[in-house]
Amino acid sequence: MAFYSKRGLADKLRARNKTTGISNLLVAKAVYSFAADGGTTGLITPKKTVALPAGAVIVGASINSTTAVTSAGSATLAVGTSAGSAANSILTATAKASLSANALVNGAATFAAPVKLSAAGDITVTVATADLTAGVVEVNVLYFLASA
Repeated sequence: MAFYSKRGLADKLRARNKTTGISNLLVAKAVYSFAADGGTTGLITPKKTVALPAGAVIVGASINSTTAVTSAGSATLAVGTSAGSAANSILTATAKASLSANALVNGAATFAAPVKLSAAGDITVTVATADLTAGVVEVNVLYFLASA
């Protein structure tokens, strides 16, 4: 299997998509883990993240909390990117109660309301209202690359 730099893969896929016909729907995955990433309020770039390229058009996302998100307060969790879109463009602030063990939550970006990145950015999470005390959340983002 060939490995490409973030820019190299994006350039290769863009070159393939310059013609009309079949395109690629891609999946990017990030994993937020309280044990690895902490849980203080604010923006967190998970250790297991991926950069979405500039021009990526997000058309869907599925958030799976494999371990329940917990907090001593009424914490919320949002998902977005570090650049190119908002900190809540993938998932708007969602209460910890919605992120119980093995819960599946649909993302904010959809085919009807896509999000196009103006710059490359890592998938990030934002903790608000109160610190988290536990949780593991998988973020799967469906996107394609715009030609321009």
